[in-house]
Amino acid sequence: MKTIIKILPLAFLFVFLVSCDPAHDIIFTNNTNSVAKVKFKLNPKFKNYSLSESITGDSIVFNLKPNDTSNLYFGIGVWDDKEIEQLCNSITSLEIENNDLKTVYKSKKTIKNILENNQEGFWWKTRISIDIE
Repeated sequence: MKTIIKILPLAFLFVFLVSCDPAHDIIFTNNTNSVAKVKFKLNPKFKNYSLSESITGDSIVFNLKPNDTSNLYFGIGVWDDKEIEQLCNSITSLEIENNDLKTVYKSKKTIKNILENNQEGFWWKTRISIDIE
């Protein structure tokens, strides 16, 4: 009986860590008092990626009301360097616009830096959070 009591916490921890399949996504939060627009222009050769079936045009556009949040869901898993690289190769530009400012990111290096520098998570990175201010 004492052996079972000693093993039970370890078994619970093992099951918790192994069975955890977190969703990973990109979250956009509009922290301004005006409507914000986020636009991903995509490479026309956008293939073999988890979002390719749900995209019908050449871009993804979010119109966010003041203090609103929207997300782009990438399925179950975590962000790794290979997946971020693949996403960067699929994006030709990222535009973030509100009433006061429009910022266009065109280089893959800059887009990669934005995605990598805004990762969130505990041991593994499951979310990329981009605040519009």
